[in-house]
Amino acid sequence: MGTSNWQNISFCVEQIRMISPNRVLDIGVGFGRWGMLCREFLEVWNGRVFRKQWRVRIEGVEIFPKNVDPYHAYFYNQIHIGDAYDFVHAADPQQYDLIILGDVLEHFDKVRAVSLLNACLMKGRFVMLNIPIGSNWPQGTVYGNAHETHRSTWTTQELDQYPVKAKQHFKDYINRDFSTYVYSRY
Repeated sequence: MGTSNWQNISFCVEQIRMISPNRVLDIGVGFGRWGMLCREFLEVWNGRVFRKQWRVRIEGVEIFPKNVDPYHAYFYNQIHIGDAYDFVHAADPQQYDLIILGDVLEHFDKVRAVSLLNACLMKGRFVMLNIPIGSNWPQGTVYGNAHETHRSTWTTQELDQYPVKAKQHFKDYINRDFSTYVYSRY
């Protein structure tokens, strides 16, 4: 099941709390980290402890159905099974307050990745992007999931050209570079 580095979690949670979205789209649900953290820090930390009090709509998109387990339904209102590229391009403009691309963009070839990122910027008020930086992140099929293959590499120079509202650079546990960006056209 897809997962990511942990070094950026506190920065991401702080950004999510500052944005305070009412509607979230988590692209590439994987283990469900962002759904869980959004639910905790947008609901429970705001005094809405019980499910019947929850107000934030959290949706996900996952291309690999085996990644979705019954526990996901507790944190997500809905998980769409399918290709995020197609899903986002078909979504209504400004349908989401926050779209999270948590270690997803590198799984698309560069042309489709750029198109997906641009579509996210049109469909969401904010986009939070977690992404490996540079070519030191080779990855092929993992646990039978060919969608885990890294198909593009990214530089901070490329990513800095989008409408950056916040960013932080990190090192993973073996000293590779990765970054979190928060983008918004507003």
